[in-house]
Amino acid sequence: MSENLTDKLTSQKWTSRRIIFTVLFTAISIGINYLGSFLAGLIAFPLYLDSVMTIAVTALCGLVPGLICAFGSNLLLFIFAHTGIFFTACHLSTALIAWLVFRTERKRHPNEKLLSSDSFMWAGFLATISNSIIGDTISTFVYGANTSIPQVDNAVQGIYVVIRSLPVAAYIGGTITNFVDKLVSATICLFIYRGVKIIQVKHS
Repeated sequence: MSENLTDKLTSQKWTSRRIIFTVLFTAISIGINYLGSFLAGLIAFPLYLDSVMTIAVTALCGLVPGLICAFGSNLLLFIFAHTGIFFTACHLSTALIAWLVFRTERKRHPNEKLLSSDSFMWAGFLATISNSIIGDTISTFVYGANTSIPQVDNAVQGIYVVIRSLPVAAYIGGTITNFVDKLVSATICLFIYRGVKIIQVKHS
């Protein structure tokens, strides 16, 4: 029964309407990710906000659109905001981890129409770990603990004043920033996901 339902959902997945939605939603999300990073810099709050839509794209559209959103977002930041290209690995890991979490839940609960809020929180939490490990390592050993994001670098410098170890300060500052950032992103993506699903049901 569940296998037939899964096959039915899969067969309906890539209609022309679905493809148009995926392309538009992914493109818009890339723009929002870029603007999110820009906004975080304006308010000088220690957040990245550069992957704020990536989890939503992965939840609604799948792994490949999620990876495209992640790569496209960092590419814009690399071109226009001088963010290190190697940080693309962080964005890609966010999409991959979210997809794995959502895929696991869908396999465990094939009859559920909506992903749970817990899955979004797990996606955000696990992305925190991956982004901290990958991003802080890249920041420390490739860019000299510099992320090119002033509000984040300021937080690292503040910790460095106390600890007097730049690598340790980079890992602590990056982990704290990533935790708050991914929690905010996962929460926003949950509401966007639920909102889009409600609209899709009304127009189906």
